[in-house]
Amino acid sequence: MSRDTEFREECLALAREVSGFPTLDALHASRAWAGLEPRFGRVLGTIRRYVPATPPPSTDDASRVKAVHWNIEHGNWYEQVEQALVTNEELRDADVFSFNEIDFGMARAGNRDVTGDLAKRLGFHGVWAPLFLETTAGRDDDARMAAGRANEESLFGLAILSRWPIIDVRTIELPSPERYQFDLERMVGRHVALLATLDRPGGPIVAVTVHLEVHRTRADRATQMRTLVNALAEEQRPVLIAGDFNSHTFDRGRAWDPLFGAWVLMFASQRSLEHRLLFPDQGPTREPVFDELKRAGFLWNPLVDREPTLQLRFDRIDELRAFPDFVTKAVRAALHWAERRGRLRLDWFAQRGFAGGRGYTVADLNGTGLASDHAPIVCELW
Repeated sequence: MSRDTEFREECLALAREVSGFPTLDALHASRAWAGLEPRFGRVLGTIRRYVPATPPPSTDDASRVKAVHWNIEHGNWYEQVEQALVTNEELRDADVFSFNEIDFGMARAGNRDVTGDLAKRLGFHGVWAPLFLETTAGRDDDARMAAGRANEESLFGLAILSRWPIIDVRTIELPSPERYQFDLERMVGRHVALLATLDRPGGPIVAVTVHLEVHRTRADRATQMRTLVNALAEEQRPVLIAGDFNSHTFDRGRAWDPLFGAWVLMFASQRSLEHRLLFPDQGPTREPVFDELKRAGFLWNPLVDREPTLQLRFDRIDELRAFPDFVTKAVRAALHWAERRGRLRLDWFAQRGFAGGRGYTVADLNGTGLASDHAPIVCELW
């Protein structure tokens, strides 16, 4: 799918026009917002679809669906992501790919249409939807990866690639911490779930990809999941939900939350901490996201091997970056020790309507300088 010059110019214009507003409240209170709001609605409502030049090859096992989910850290390390999807024996024969944090026209990922490039390389059908328009180079390592280049479309979103034709597509808007994301991260947008109906031989299935928010409480993530599963309440076809649920089991957004979280990471026993972080669907600190999935008839336990998908990095936690340097330097050794204990299970599959399945995590593709900060996960369904 070709790049639209007018669309790109509109994205750039919107980023310029909101960059001078210090807060979301100030933006919404301005005279300009009445004109800007519908323009953002059109940009953020633009779903891109990709159709291969020739039909993808069929699979030998018509009774199986193999899916991969991967938060690819924007596509900052695109070549490694592509190489893994093409050559890794645990990934390369998948029928469906779900992606979180996938860029369109961001300098940190080479201003690529990351979904379009992956769809072309794999020869798959594809669909991409934006979550946010970014007004900066990004966060963490992004400015270094941008290498002085300017953003183009400046969009960040979700994608699904499929061996089978995509019959229809829709998005479900989710309650989002929009004020936080604009005021601190300088992004305009909202969280959505992306739903695609796949024309699989023997009967269509519904693939869903979602990236739940990370900056607020467990209850906030549960509200997002409740919104999604309620929208699927009448769906009779088999459904596979994949995503980064940000199931770290800690509440954030209040003054004492980072201190409480750091205390747990430093002083909880190794056994109790591992159970909390790798079994976030269990116990008194569980993420109620899973209660919402259970209520809606979704199963996830057979599809998880309880391996971590992310290694915690304190330099990526906004609350700790806010402390003065002398504080972080004084406790650096303790933080480093706690950081190494922070091995989290954030990425999940959940299914309803399939006969059964299994899942596993693919090692050695995530970490500093590797394809992503997240490990890919795989499930096989029948």
